[in-house]
Amino acid sequence: MSKLVAIGGIPASGKTTIVKKFFHNYTNYKTFKWKLITGHYIQELNLFILGRYDSDDTFCGTDKLSMSVQPDFMEFINKYDDMNILYEGDRLFNIKSLDEANKTHELIVYIIETYDTEDRHKKRNDSQSEKFIKSRITKVNNIKTYLNNKYTILNNDLYEDIDNNYKKILSNFDR
Repeated sequence: MSKLVAIGGIPASGKTTIVKKFFHNYTNYKTFKWKLITGHYIQELNLFILGRYDSDDTFCGTDKLSMSVQPDFMEFINKYDDMNILYEGDRLFNIKSLDEANKTHELIVYIIETYDTEDRHKKRNDSQSEKFIKSRITKVNNIKTYLNNKYTILNNDLYEDIDNNYKKILSNFDR
């Protein structure tokens, strides 16, 4: 069975930075667009990475997809049930998406945690309000409760954690 890796976490926890490591290590990827979904395909891993990572923007990944991408995502994972899929970010990291993914793929969920988000918000000069950040904390906590410990926490506190977390995620895909 193909795998779907969903990566969640609160804003500024380092989700996008970890996924960008795929593009540093697999440079022969193809960009694709399917309905409202854009992403990248790495043939060597039989892997679709959903979202836009073709810029140096702070906000990449599924954050760059349409707010109405959910129905297309459901259709996409059913159509490509023989392909590995990876995504990170708030747009698709929700109970409905995780439930649907679990029907078609071996679902693997990682939640990125760090103690350093306040400093990261300052460094990236974002305008995410405290209210928004608190709502994302609640959302992630609700997903954790729903998943009933069927997820893995990846700590992303130190620079070397980025590489270690990337390798952990990569290990899900046969090479």
